Amino acid sequence: MIIYIDANTLALTTAGQVPLTDMALVRGDKMPLRIVLTDGPGTPSNSDEVPVLAVKKSLGDDALVLAATGLEHVEDALGAAYVGSLSVNTVQLAEVMGDQSRIDLIGEVVLVAPDGAQRTSRLIRVTVRADLLPGDYAPPDEVLADWSELVADALAAQLPDALKDAGVELEAVTGKSTLSSGDAADTWTIVGGYAMTWGDEILAGHLPDSCRLTSISTVYFFTDPALNQYCLRVWKLVDGDYSLIGTSAYVSNLTSGQTATWVFTPGVPLTRGDVIIIQVCEGTEMTPYALGMHAVLTPSVPGRGLVTEVTNPPAVNGTMAPLMTVVVDYDDGITLGGMELATARQLDSLGRDVRQSSATAEAAARTAGQSATTASTAADNAATSATSAANSATEAQQALEAIPQVDASGNMTLAGGLTAAGAINANGGINIPLAVGAVTDTTAVNRFYTLGLAGAVSALVQPIYLNSSSITVAGSISKSSNGTLAGLTQRFSVGAASAGSNAYGSAVIPLIGPNGQFNYSSVCGFSLAVNATAFAKFTFGIGRGSKTNRTGLTMDSYSMIPGNELAVNHGEIIDVTINTPYDTVRKGYEIRVREIFYVSSVGHWQVKTTTVFLPVGHNELMPNGLNRLIYMQRGLPSTAVREEKAALYMELGGGSTNTLFKIASLRGFIAFEAGTGVSTLVIDARNEKTYALSADAGTGTRHLYANGLTNPTYHALEAMAVNAIESEETADFEDINIPL
Repeated sequence: MIIYIDANTLALTTAGQVPLTDMALVRGDKMPLRIVLTDGPGTPSNSDEVPVLAVKKSLGDDALVLAATGLEHVEDALGAAYVGSLSVNTVQLAEVMGDQSRIDLIGEVVLVAPDGAQRTSRLIRVTVRADLLPGDYAPPDEVLADWSELVADALAAQLPDALKDAGVELEAVTGKSTLSSGDAADTWTIVGGYAMTWGDEILAGHLPDSCRLTSISTVYFFTDPALNQYCLRVWKLVDGDYSLIGTSAYVSNLTSGQTATWVFTPGVPLTRGDVIIIQVCEGTEMTPYALGMHAVLTPSVPGRGLVTEVTNPPAVNGTMAPLMTVVVDYDDGITLGGMELATARQLDSLGRDVRQSSATAEAAARTAGQSATTASTAADNAATSATSAANSATEAQQALEAIPQVDASGNMTLAGGLTAAGAINANGGINIPLAVGAVTDTTAVNRFYTLGLAGAVSALVQPIYLNSSSITVAGSISKSSNGTLAGLTQRFSVGAASAGSNAYGSAVIPLIGPNGQFNYSSVCGFSLAVNATAFAKFTFGIGRGSKTNRTGLTMDSYSMIPGNELAVNHGEIIDVTINTPYDTVRKGYEIRVREIFYVSSVGHWQVKTTTVFLPVGHNELMPNGLNRLIYMQRGLPSTAVREEKAALYMELGGGSTNTLFKIASLRGFIAFEAGTGVSTLVIDARNEKTYALSADAGTGTRHLYANGLTNPTYHALEAMAVNAIESEETADFEDINIPL
């Protein structure tokens, strides 16, 4: 379930700006939940409040019956988003509900500020329905009316009690379900059509076997508005050919970031396993058309992916899908212990078949002149069938009890092993405890494959060299021949301070290296070997656009700014400043990271300043202990709004237990890049000593995406690094250009 809350009015809506006034839950469920903060439809919110979903018995009651707290913050193009789940299986709910078949409660979304202040949304009526009906439930009279009296009496007398004694109870089920393709690695693409199998894992949420598709919501992406009217058509593969089974109402005048909800009336009937194509069309002529949409990266599955036309069937194996929110209605039916057994249409068909069979049997009995003895035998057989059904139900109940159960935290314990025909996803990681001792065959094989993976990652790394002949210096800094190897490492000497005045100097170091590409690049990170015995600032430019280098300025000035008088481009400039002495109270060093960036939704350059504290010992001087600056990203960021897809890390040497620290969250490269990705390194040094000090730069590494735009190095560093970030602040860029 996705809930949008307007941080200004506290109004609640669902997908398509539909007001949220009612919520229907089933006891025993665990419902995925996503709450997005906005400043109105299509406008992201910058609120730092954290949402909580609270459900209680009545408005004046302080005791919570259900609650979704501790939601995890994620990035969302429509605003600050928080994800988690709501368990409809609590002790408080059991106490309030008792043996009632349903209960009405009051729900609200509470926004909690960092100082503890709370704001409450408009109220939601929450209906919770029990997942089991009473054991003496019997089919309605109209289902039994056309059965022969003999069979009806036998079944009515024995079957319900037999099923109840076996512990089998049935429940009617109906409702509406919202499915979502999620927002992992949110990017954008051009969508003319999308082929998929209805019911595969791309749409998360409760999906019954049979349903009616009522709406699909997508998010438009393009600088220019889409001014015409557009609709979606749904095609289904039947006997080798695609047949049109549904057309949505039109949407029009789409702007970038706007959610388009395509409504199907009265609904498109779909069954799990249907092979379908969702096609975009323009105008009343319904001409096939392609729209820019927000998208998500998906695993490669044959037959699933973007298509340009309706073919039989399309040969696709794509890794990108439109970002979708899908709403379906599903039919009345019956469930057994929460497992759907049959829909209303199947029950209707079954009733018709039973009534027809009963009429045929009675006609045959009249024609053959069956005797009461034969009818009595039929009754005995019916009773035997009822007993057999009860035995089967008992076996089914025993089988259900044998299935491992999931606890309230979503954990499952298996007594034996686990074999899966498909891939197993473990996004949170896998913990494999190994006993200390000799390596077993299994662990040896695992380690062998692990070494292979390490080799595969190293194959995605290219070298970055120093363009030694083009290095320039200014101020009290000079190129040293001692400790220098052309192209690989360069040492700079920082002159001694004079009485009452520190010595300052700058070095501008162009970077070169192999970078095979044409327009689009797969670069996703780099590392630079840097070090200094003097206080230092390290500045580097990444990605597209010209940049202007400057020397002879104070340490707080910008040594690199966007070129061509701050012309618009989507590259970035990052500097890391280590310019303060050791903090003897806090035991460490304070470091500043600044990122200059541009997004089209803001329309001018901005700067994000991150304050970092490195907790190291007094015997580990900085930046003496610095070995490497590492920049990595997990995917392609948006150019319209800020998405933090990258991070900056610092690798230290010394005696501390922790030597890898995360020092900034950054935006990242876009797809349209050229060159090595990082073009120039500028080192500014300050010497307060009366003797010369030094600064060093060495070769770096340039990292490329693996298949599926995956950067394994980013995920490894995120898992290992200590987060040293203390504060972050974003403001409009104002140039600091103060000469020494």
